[in-house]
Amino acid sequence: MKWTRPAKVPFPSVWHRFQARAPSSKQLVWYTVQDLPEDRFEDAIRHMCDYFARDELMNQAKGLARDLIAMGDVVALWKAMLPDRLSLVCFREGSDEIVGVNVLDVASKSDKDDGRFNSAIFQAIYDTIEYVSHQAKIFDRYGVDHYLNAMGLSVDPKYRGRGIATEILRARIPLCRAVGLKLSATCFTGPSSQTAATRVGFQEDFTITYGELARVNRRFCYPGIEENYCKYMSLRVD
Repeated sequence: MKWTRPAKVPFPSVWHRFQARAPSSKQLVWYTVQDLPEDRFEDAIRHMCDYFARDELMNQAKGLARDLIAMGDVVALWKAMLPDRLSLVCFREGSDEIVGVNVLDVASKSDKDDGRFNSAIFQAIYDTIEYVSHQAKIFDRYGVDHYLNAMGLSVDPKYRGRGIATEILRARIPLCRAVGLKLSATCFTGPSSQTAATRVGFQEDFTITYGELARVNRRFCYPGIEENYCKYMSLRVD
């Protein structure tokens, strides 16, 4: 049976508040990380298309944002995930501008590997993530049936360099506690997100270079980033 968010957990809820610099300023301002409201789903997808699809390391190497079919695939996946009411959005307090987004859902031990897409580009990216997650053996390693999973973490470029991604990841902790999940685990694909995850306390379960991935399967070839690492990382939530 598909995991669902407990009805007793209010939606949308604010999970985290923190201070960081404002854009183009050294002034500290307050930010909130909360559930992504349903009336902002389309805005969040637009944000992910504008920034994550273009800037994330694997997407960039494969040219995802330049392929309309691939973009249709990833948008369809995000639209399927958002109704689970687990995705997070960061706002600067006093503004409704989206600062960052983390698209989240629950991975379950009973899930079947049935991700089939129209684009060879996105199919290769999705299958790479599936391969890395299987090598991490999360369900067996931690003895869980479900965990909080992600398919994209993005921060608006003008807010980068302020630790926003770290704070969005930190908000997963109270979210997991509230909805009864004991673990959050994700494929972190680039140095910035890996550093943010480490700061929050995520541990490496499986690490491989992109050059090594290309030797596993020629479809897992990511030109120009062969020396970079792809890491599956997890965080226990007590």
